[in-house]
Amino acid sequence: MKNLAFAFLALFAISFWSCTGEGQQDTSQEEFADTIQAVEADTPIEVTGVAVDGAMNSVYLKVGEDTIEFTYPDLDSDHRDSWAINDTLTVRYFETADGDSVTDVINKADA
Repeated sequence: MKNLAFAFLALFAISFWSCTGEGQQDTSQEEFADTIQAVEADTPIEVTGVAVDGAMNSVYLKVGEDTIEFTYPDLDSDHRDSWAINDTLTVRYFETADGDSVTDVINKADA
């Protein structure tokens, strides 16, 4: 009977410990807070180039000899101008730990 009570108590303690999150290393909230803080602290980077390819939520810019891809799947239409191949665009973005975060796509022909 003592062994059964001890086993039940041990099972309860392990279950309680895992439910409270003690001992688990979940840094996702800390990483998210660090990313937000970095975005708020920095000024955006701007790149201007000629659109050579892309789709609805991405663009390839020719900048000098380089071609740079920017994706912006969650960018609302207030910050995203329409564009066509050979248009000159300026892309504003922040560098984050998870990659570039585009804040604006500006068509110089519309400005």
